[in-house]
Amino acid sequence: MQYERLVQWAKTTWEQRWPGRPYHTIWASSECSNMIAQNQLRSGRKLRGKARYDGLEVLDCPVIVPISDYGTRGKKMVLTSTAGAYAFKFSAEGYDPFEVIYASSYFDDDVQDLTAVALVPSDKLETWAAFEFACARAVRPRIRRRRDVYIIGGTDAFFDPTVDWDDVILPDDLKRDLIEDMEAFFNKGVHIYRQLKLAPFRKLLLAGVPGTGKTMLCAAMAKLAISHGRIVVYVSGSDRDGASFEKIQRALQAVTAARYPVLLIVEEIDAYLQGDDKARVLNVLDGVESPNNPEGALMLATTNYPEVIDERIAKRPGRLDRIFVIPTIQDEGHAEQMLRHYMADQWQEDHLAVIPDLIDQPGAFVREAALHARMLAAHSHQTEVTLGYLQQSIESLLRQIRAGNDFLRDRRPIGLGNSAGKAKRPTRPNPFGFRD
Repeated sequence: MQYERLVQWAKTTWEQRWPGRPYHTIWASSECSNMIAQNQLRSGRKLRGKARYDGLEVLDCPVIVPISDYGTRGKKMVLTSTAGAYAFKFSAEGYDPFEVIYASSYFDDDVQDLTAVALVPSDKLETWAAFEFACARAVRPRIRRRRDVYIIGGTDAFFDPTVDWDDVILPDDLKRDLIEDMEAFFNKGVHIYRQLKLAPFRKLLLAGVPGTGKTMLCAAMAKLAISHGRIVVYVSGSDRDGASFEKIQRALQAVTAARYPVLLIVEEIDAYLQGDDKARVLNVLDGVESPNNPEGALMLATTNYPEVIDERIAKRPGRLDRIFVIPTIQDEGHAEQMLRHYMADQWQEDHLAVIPDLIDQPGAFVREAALHARMLAAHSHQTEVTLGYLQQSIESLLRQIRAGNDFLRDRRPIGLGNSAGKAKRPTRPNPFGFRD
């Protein structure tokens, strides 16, 4: 394991620089090697316990390839997370100067996530903890009231909360339960949590097959939250770094640092429940690492694959406070409401004939059927979308679904197949590439 090689190097380096001095070997925060923290924490910085940070020395470690990530900070592009080795230097009034030998590295070829270790003098853990805290504060996103939405792991293009609540077409009781749960928590629940000496952190899960409208629902709830003066923190797994616990950790730091109530949105949370990250996410859901924002934080998570979220998460009280199943179209009233919405000014009463074909389909199916019917009419230079165009569109989509199902059922492994031991998310037919 890479961390074992890091520790062995650190021990050898320690004995060369501080022979015979006792130390503790500990897991360390990767934020200490973040370039943002290193640029902000200048030599002479005072720490708790009358200690002082006196700067760093870059060390050569043969088991680490120094490399940095980068991202935006305000309006600037800056270096961020970094793999490297350092001697962090400290001093305190009445004590001899001392060092902490530190190393951070990527140890998994498939996961862009830093692991860090440190060798700390046995009597200086308090000073090191204060330094780690200062690094974390420097790195975490700065939540100020100048913005309503903060994106972790992407740009503003990844999430745009412009959906009106009235445009969300779901069963009325489901919409009512969702909005009542959110408002009850922020208006009354936060005070109750604090009375019970609990971190006011509530967790809701939206579960359903692709295309049922979970992303739209998140955007609508975010818009409502903003209208009530709350901050939205959105975790995006769509950038080049993918779904990593490091993003969840950064989001939790932002939530904790915010001076406002926060709606935290984590889409496709099942993507974060892979390998070693799963235990770390469980710690967050259990409350061990939950954000403690006195104004309250509500996490709204989604999943297309509820079967991936095992019983340890789904059925243990407290890990997820409520699970809302976002259904496919269940009745003709719901189907008609959705079809009328997407046909808009092209609606005709004879379109009601296709309503039975929409039962058990996700909302994205209705949207695509309406859009395709309108394009068929436009291609034929027609100004009205007739029942015939709508029926033609629906039959075309149903043929696509049947063809997709046949392909997924009949396909065989090609070449060498998946690597042994790699857990894969179950494949679900989705021929349209629907995004919720």
